Amino acid sequence: MKLVSCKPIQFFWLLLSAVLLCSCGAPTALTTRYAPFHPTNNTAVNFTFNTSDNDGIARAELFVYEYELYVNPNNNMRSARQRPGGQWGFMEDWNYSTEPTSANETHSFSDGFPAESFVRFLVRITDGKGRKKSEDWYFAAGDWPYGNSPIPILGKGAPAKTIDVAFVADRTDYSSGRDILPDLEGLIFDGYHINNAIRNRRQLWSFYYSPQRGFISDYDSGELTLDIPSGVRNSPIIDHAAVIHTTVKRDWASGGNFGTEPTNIGTAVHESGHSTFDLADEYNSGNCRTSSDPYHNVYDSEADAEAYNTSNGWPASDVEEIFSGCWRVEPSSLGCIMVNDGDATMPDFERSCFLRTIWYYIELTN
Repeated sequence: MKLVSCKPIQFFWLLLSAVLLCSCGAPTALTTRYAPFHPTNNTAVNFTFNTSDNDGIARAELFVYEYELYVNPNNNMRSARQRPGGQWGFMEDWNYSTEPTSANETHSFSDGFPAESFVRFLVRITDGKGRKKSEDWYFAAGDWPYGNSPIPILGKGAPAKTIDVAFVADRTDYSSGRDILPDLEGLIFDGYHINNAIRNRRQLWSFYYSPQRGFISDYDSGELTLDIPSGVRNSPIIDHAAVIHTTVKRDWASGGNFGTEPTNIGTAVHESGHSTFDLADEYNSGNCRTSSDPYHNVYDSEADAEAYNTSNGWPASDVEEIFSGCWRVEPSSLGCIMVNDGDATMPDFERSCFLRTIWYYIELTN
């Protein structure tokens, strides 16, 4: 992706970020999920939605589309087609005569899906004024036919237009790649999806896991080792990988890949702040680098940092020295996730960091 150096108009970007942040004008708030991740052959799958609307909820509908995965003999490409006799379309609905302002429902599909399945599910809400809102996702189910390539567990859209993250089970703590899956549900739904720079653009993030395990060493172990399986490392669609471990370690990153405990939701998103948005650490990491254009968060020049703030309508006095020769443009009092990742909590991206994420999404989807 080409990076563009520009002199933005602060008001325009603040207005744009406000539009992207909130659900202003949106009739309904809606989140959806399913469980378990990558269900085994013919295992029951639960589809859940949580919705609210001040004008009331009149109806909710669930649609499920079942595809079979195969290799196209004409071009040797991986493909998907409607499974004959499989689930296709409407599955369940809920009608609310009292039109409550919120609803939370789960539908259990007890039959599950056979081997080599690819599933898309969609929830559509109709509010008390007849307005509709929907959310849809896809995932793999049953035996995976494509070897050690990353397996989709929650995604939407083409990989070229999404941020694609692969999770890798650390062989120290997990006996197989699949063993990581229960830990990923909380990391994604109650981690990534609640962050202020992701929750309203969560469908621009796609998540996968590796059938093979990997490894990341403790930063303090004296020997830095990061083993990313070849299926992930050589994947043409994966943007970065995260090695998930339950043993407490001091985590670190290299080449856009990193490690984290699954409960450390803030750490995972902080590291994705580096890998995806190319933001720099705003704490004393001992390594200062000027972050990427546009919307910096760190400079190796105090004068440049002050000029940046002034050009964006922020006080030059907000610039703070992190350590000798390194300055952040947003004060630590704002509590940006790039200052302190929060470990098991989820700090926000603040001011300049947040505007960087908005710019990135615009570039990604153009």
